[in-house]
Amino acid sequence: MRTFLQHLFFKRLARHLRRPGGWFGKKVGKKMNAANAYLYDATLNIMQPANNEAILEIGFGNGKFFDKIFARAGGLELAGLDFSEKMVEEAIKNNADQLASGKLQLHYGNSDHLPFADNSFDKVFCINVVYFWDSPARHLEEIWRVLKPGGKFYSIIRSKESIQQMPFANYGFIKYEQSEWIDILQSHCLKIRETRTIKEPEAMLKGKQYPVESWCFIASKEN
Repeated sequence: MRTFLQHLFFKRLARHLRRPGGWFGKKVGKKMNAANAYLYDATLNIMQPANNEAILEIGFGNGKFFDKIFARAGGLELAGLDFSEKMVEEAIKNNADQLASGKLQLHYGNSDHLPFADNSFDKVFCINVVYFWDSPARHLEEIWRVLKPGGKFYSIIRSKESIQQMPFANYGFIKYEQSEWIDILQSHCLKIRETRTIKEPEAMLKGKQYPVESWCFIASKEN
């Protein structure tokens, strides 16, 4: 019985990690903030936002980290797209001032159809999102389209070895070896510039600690 209940819990958790909804999704959004805070800071250190850049985040959750980006540089224009209506709702509440100023725009939708013009962004990034792209091709084609020539795409995922240790990842997560994701990126006109390894603090789940390693893939738009 316990095993069955654990199965149901992790299946439900995985579903809400993919697309948080309702009261449980709101709770998951807050948990993701705590779980991803270190990874988010490491990503910004790698990405190095620069003055007056236009940056898009895919999968921003409840939007608690946008202030971290704004603190890195002046004159930034930020946009975000998330697949969860609940997370967009929460992010609007959490970023009222930036939205009112016009410096930030938030959209609900799927990244296989981005609501932005061609050549709009200097940088696009997503953290722990690509596991949920059943067919990465359309998402990457859209990212290529909205990047400016020479613009960079930063995709951050946990290593296959790390994520396999997490019980919820058995439900709907597509896991990649480093070489597999590089091949997928390069097959869609995104040239790999560098891959960085990020050693995270150990994760705690149901009383058990898991060593965690993530990768940041830096790719640029090639015409």
